[in-house]
Amino acid sequence: MPTKEPQTELIPDPSAIAALVAQLVEGTWPGSDKERVSLFERLLVESGERLNQNLEGSPSASHTLSTEVPGISFASWSSYNGKFMSIHFHVYSFPEAKTSVTRLGHDAVWAILTNLYGQPTRLSNNEEVPPSSWKVNGRTIDTHFFDRRDSSLMLSISDGELSAAADAEVARDSHDSDPIKPSR
Repeated sequence: MPTKEPQTELIPDPSAIAALVAQLVEGTWPGSDKERVSLFERLLVESGERLNQNLEGSPSASHTLSTEVPGISFASWSSYNGKFMSIHFHVYSFPEAKTSVTRLGHDAVWAILTNLYGQPTRLSNNEEVPPSSWKVNGRTIDTHFFDRRDSSLMLSISDGELSAAADAEVARDSHDSDPIKPSR
C-alpha cells in the first residue's frame, strides 16, 4: 500500500483568506473614517503607527495594522486625501527563500480567487509566479508571490478610483520634479 505524503496545514486556511478578500470586494467600501474603523473591527484588525512619517503633508498615508488572526505576518492600510484606499496582508511568510508552504498557500489562494472572480490579469511575464490582478466591484485585488530572499504572499485590496488618482499624482509629482526639462 503506497504511503501518503503528510498534509501541510496552511495557516491561515486559504478559504479564510478568500473570505477576507470577499468581505472587502463584495461589501460596502468605507466612505468615512468611522466606516473604516467599523470595517477593521469586523476584520479583527486595529490601526497602528504611520509608516511614512517623512511624508508629512502628503495626500497619501500608510499605517501598520495589528491583528490576532493567525498566519498574518504583516498588515497595513493606506489612505489618499483622508479616504481609505487599500489594505495589504502578508501571509505564509518565512525568513527562508523558496519555502514550499508559501508556494502552496499562494497556489491555493490564487485558485480560489480565480474560481470566484475569473482569470486574473498577469502584471508581468518575467517572473516564475507573476503578480495577478482581479477587478471586482470597483476594487482591485492584487497578489504578489515573493520567494527570492524570504518567502511571502502579499494580498492587496484597493479602491480602483482612489488608487488610480494616487498613482496619477505620484506620476505627475515625479514628472514635475524631474531635473531634466526638455528645451522648447
